[in-house]
Amino acid sequence: MVTYRLRKQLISLQIPNATKKEIDFTDTSFFTTSPNRHLPTPAQVRALSKDIDTRPQPTPIIFENLNLIAKFGLYVTIVEALNLWVIKKVFHDKVPVPELFGWRVEEEGYVFIYTELIEGPTLEECWDRLTTMEKSAVSDQLSQIMETMRQLQPDPSDQFIGSINRECLLDYVFLNQLITGPFPNIKEFNDWFTYPNHGLLPDNGDIKFTHAELERRNIIVSSFTPVQIVIVNWQQAGWYPDYWEYCKAFYTFLHGKWRKNYVDKFLQPRTDVYTAFSVYCMAMGTD
Repeated sequence: MVTYRLRKQLISLQIPNATKKEIDFTDTSFFTTSPNRHLPTPAQVRALSKDIDTRPQPTPIIFENLNLIAKFGLYVTIVEALNLWVIKKVFHDKVPVPELFGWRVEEEGYVFIYTELIEGPTLEECWDRLTTMEKSAVSDQLSQIMETMRQLQPDPSDQFIGSINRECLLDYVFLNQLITGPFPNIKEFNDWFTYPNHGLLPDNGDIKFTHAELERRNIIVSSFTPVQIVIVNWQQAGWYPDYWEYCKAFYTFLHGKWRKNYVDKFLQPRTDVYTAFSVYCMAMGTD
């Protein structure tokens, strides 16, 4: 069992075994609506892929008749599946994410994650077509979602910086680093992240569950009447210092009204540390 702090209460969850090569979540809608259904096999997914041999991250395969999408590739990890599972168990629909149906892992470590298909354009694809009122609705929803999600913290007696299953951090900022945690506290993480120029990031603060890639391309508008959004692509998520979500969202979208007019509305501004954060990211070779 793993214990978390949600607001002022402690909750315990039995997280799925990440070492399992095959798992079906039979309590999910995929199975309960049609008990005799089976998830597509890796072979079936591979057969439908047009770029599996040319891209390390192939295009996910959609099975519309099953209301399912299969995400797979060398850089797909079970950690992303665990993130989706935990979010759904803890927050239900208050943090809208695709429902996780199961996963498969091939002998060579190739991972296939099967989730609910979320219909609709990404926010990046439709942003310029949205009205001012619709953009405000998106911003308001994101604010509520982030406020809800950031109520989740590690057990106060067992805190760490790392992925949901106490393994290394998967933020692409660290792509060129050999060792990326876990770290026992914010100070040790900051010392590692800022080496050799310490002292510009706060060692105090809280550890929060963080998406770490809150870009418009990772937000799907699933409905326009009324506006409803779903957040996808949780592969980089995990336990990070509380400044990380804002700084990363600001860092990965350098220009435009999204950054100027909206990010500050749904995330707590951390302009006090952003400049230092961006310098350290660039020092790690991340643009």
